Amino acid sequence: MIRNFLKEKKWGFLSLSILSLVVLILLVFLLWYLISPRLTSTSPLLSLVAKIILFLFLITVSGGLFLIVLSSAWEKDFLFPHGEKQITLKLLFPINLLLGKIFGLSKDQIRKSFIEVNNSLFKATRKRINKDRLLILLPQCLQNYDCLYRVITNLNNCQRCGKCKIGEILKWGERYDASIAIATGGTLARKVIVDQKPTVIVAVACERDLSSGIQDVYPIPVYGILNQRPCGPCVNTQVDLEELKEVVGFVLDGSLPSPKAGLKGGKDCRRI
Repeated sequence: MIRNFLKEKKWGFLSLSILSLVVLILLVFLLWYLISPRLTSTSPLLSLVAKIILFLFLITVSGGLFLIVLSSAWEKDFLFPHGEKQITLKLLFPINLLLGKIFGLSKDQIRKSFIEVNNSLFKATRKRINKDRLLILLPQCLQNYDCLYRVITNLNNCQRCGKCKIGEILKWGERYDASIAIATGGTLARKVIVDQKPTVIVAVACERDLSSGIQDVYPIPVYGILNQRPCGPCVNTQVDLEELKEVVGFVLDGSLPSPKAGLKGGKDCRRI
């Protein structure tokens, strides 16, 4: 029953985060129990300073998580305009992975739930988002595996033949005046972001690349869309174009995207 609940979209990650916070608090108290006698005997003032630092640390993480839960649940902006969200998620994420393993959850299940939380916070903070430079970041594996025209270095190489979704994305992306880039992995994606300096990103990728990328590019807001892998990972992956269009529309004009049932077509794994 607990395992099924933890699989429920964003609540899985939020529930694990609350448990992780409890674990973190216990670890801090254990640390204090171990070092307090030595600090007190060495310097009462040093002991007091350490106690204040640990207290402020726990208050920051606990308060950050409380505001994250509120903002994610109601998709309203309760977050501070500083880095409390990032500090909290960075600290709790690895503990979440360990706890998830105990409850029989895979890393990808936890990462998927994290992406749901991130997207709900993206919607909650939509009024803060600077829409001047939108970047649509796509993975290389969206391109047809046997295509002779590699588009990573030059998007103009795309022949728009219809064998993959990239041509159609380029076509309507031009109408939105959005920058579009294709990356082979996290390193190249980060280089693209450094070069183009976007103010907001809509990214398509797998659970691992999205979850790490969202954290790495902070404070740039990222809306993550999971790719779909009817042929397995990294080969002829797909993306729901309607969902992608709605997310881009949401970023540009503020209309909330509606959830989609999933991929429509595109499940032919033959290499043409």
